[in-house]
Amino acid sequence: MNDLIELKLITREDAECLHKLQIEAFMPLYEKYQDDTTSPVKESLEIIEKKIAEDKSDFYFILFNGEKAGAVRVKWYKGGKVYENVTWIAPIFIIPYFQNKGIASNVIKQLFTIYPNTIEWRLDTIKQEERICYLYEKCGFVKTGDETVVNENMTLIDYVKNCIKVRQFKEEDAKEVRNLIVRNFLEVNSKDYGISAMEKLAKAYDVEKVLNVASYAHMYVFEFDEKIVGTGSISSFWGSETESILLCIFVLPEFHGKGIGRKIINTLEADEFYVRASRIEIPASITATEFYRKVGYDYKNGVKELDNEYHYRLEKFKEAGLK
Repeated sequence: MNDLIELKLITREDAECLHKLQIEAFMPLYEKYQDDTTSPVKESLEIIEKKIAEDKSDFYFILFNGEKAGAVRVKWYKGGKVYENVTWIAPIFIIPYFQNKGIASNVIKQLFTIYPNTIEWRLDTIKQEERICYLYEKCGFVKTGDETVVNENMTLIDYVKNCIKVRQFKEEDAKEVRNLIVRNFLEVNSKDYGISAMEKLAKAYDVEKVLNVASYAHMYVFEFDEKIVGTGSISSFWGSETESILLCIFVLPEFHGKGIGRKIINTLEADEFYVRASRIEIPASITATEFYRKVGYDYKNGVKELDNEYHYRLEKFKEAGLK
């Protein structure tokens, strides 16, 4: 199959051909959902020309045995903001004649190879189109939970594929993990706690501290291009079998905002300490509190106050009524 499918970069001279292909591919969905807001069918030739000309994206024809079967666009920005190492597929389409031949999944796999520095792939699609959703899920994308209602018949659902590798912590990782954590103290948390306090904490946070946490907690490391870019741990809460605690969740500063924190949380929430617990607690720094609240944790007992270590205590209940 690989030798039958090629990607050919589109130039401005190809705009009219691309415009016609796009309308042909998306017209069945437009007729089904009557989406006048987001449907590519409604895009003018001028809009297509602007997309081709943008320097923050690439547009390709999808060739099947030399024939134009569709197109795909990848881009590195959203809402005017450029994201390093985050790539959107927006859109990918195959015209009806060439559908159901495995072309789209093959193209997506090719994109993973063409853009090897991508940490996170993102896209959205129509929630009601189960066949299309299955295609993306088969390629490794997972739902983020974010949805946009377009009209009473159609909802767009967001998908993400994270390319970070996860494994359990090993003793030889201790120095690299310690340095990662200390960099967060000095470069990130110091904005909320002051540099003097963080320098003192960094000095005390040595390799033995990391090894101590790993001795009683399940600690994970998250790698990109064989470099540790994140870490996170989960343990029972003071020996309890029904309560657990998340600890030492950090991402290298230059990798913030790339979805790694969310991947760490998802990994810890698949761990046996999380699965068996009914309540999970987090001692959250001022800096990270809003991130944890976005992923479902909130102030313990509904009280927002710093503890003796200047953390907010957050918690999550897995079943209704356990409070």
